[in-house]
Amino acid sequence: MNLSPLFGLFLAISTVLATIFMSTKTPLVFLDSHAAVIVIGGTTAAALLSFSGKSMLVMLKVFFGRVLKGTLNRYEEVINEIVELSRGYRDNPNYLIENVEQIKTPFLKEAIELTNAGGLSPKDIDVVLMKRAHTHYKRYEEDSHMFATLAKFPPAFGLLGAVIGMITLMQGLGGADAIKTVGPAMAVALVATMYGIAIANFIFIPLGENLAKYNKADKIIRQMVIDGVKLIRAKKHPLVVEENIKSYLIASERQAIEHNKDAA
Repeated sequence: MNLSPLFGLFLAISTVLATIFMSTKTPLVFLDSHAAVIVIGGTTAAALLSFSGKSMLVMLKVFFGRVLKGTLNRYEEVINEIVELSRGYRDNPNYLIENVEQIKTPFLKEAIELTNAGGLSPKDIDVVLMKRAHTHYKRYEEDSHMFATLAKFPPAFGLLGAVIGMITLMQGLGGADAIKTVGPAMAVALVATMYGIAIANFIFIPLGENLAKYNKADKIIRQMVIDGVKLIRAKKHPLVVEENIKSYLIASERQAIEHNKDAA
């Protein structure tokens, strides 16, 4: 389980709370139900207008399935699986059939199952795999775009809450004690803006960035699989297979894999 997003959120909230408690003797001024209603309620309404209910459920699945459970750098694991399949297939023509259920990488398992099934030429298999990889990339891109879109709503509704508060404030300026109420009323109006900025920058923007990086890493892995399966079918030497698919990584990533291999 990837706990870094939860730790990041906890750290962000802790930082803000610490700043609030250090800067004022009345921290409860930052708690305002009207501001929470306009920001959270408005964001929820805008999200339902922008996306279907099904899409909202998908976002929850994405958060728990990809953000919390997903890992960005699975390159070494995938490379090792591909190289092991290459080595086994060179020695035993039935190795792919006998060991397909042991494959941990879903897309690699899918590719080997297509290879084992027969009925499709190697070229057809490559075309199918490339289309599926592209489809995954576009769907994952849509998921990250949803979070990026949601990030626009909280600050806007926070500003709306501030405007509503300012209008209410201005309306009451004609009273005898109006000057005494200006400061507290302004503070309440600005709380909505703070809520909007905090929600956008602590939740939606980071999650969108996290998913975008996950999508790029997933695209690299799928391309590794496509190329790896081609080389496996051609019965290339495992070293040739390894060096080819490692070419998708930068030098530091390749060196890290070599270091781990030497350490093992």
